[in-house]
Amino acid sequence: RRLLSRCLWRPRRTESGRRVSSDDVASLRAMPEVVFNAQMTCGGCSGACTRILNKVDGVSNVDANLDTQKITVVYDTPATPEAMLEKLQVWGKNANKAVSLA
Repeated sequence: RRLLSRCLWRPRRTESGRRVSSDDVASLRAMPEVVFNAQMTCGGCSGACTRILNKVDGVSNVDANLDTQKITVVYDTPATPEAMLEKLQVWGKNANKAVSLA
């Protein structure tokens, strides 16, 4: 029983491989969040939006949901919703997709 629980349980880790602390979780909860409506039709669309937003300085988490056609972004300064929207609108214009703030 003990061995099984060791095999199934995995501690949460950051992208760099460091364990996530309670301070990390608290700081993410305190960060502002913005939601965009984006016309995404496939995994390529959601992947492109995720890559674009992850390049914005200050963005800490991006969740692109194909089913709801929404992108949720957790960010901190210097990122702004307007700057993120501008970058997504450039993608939308090139891909003939509609993008707006939710």
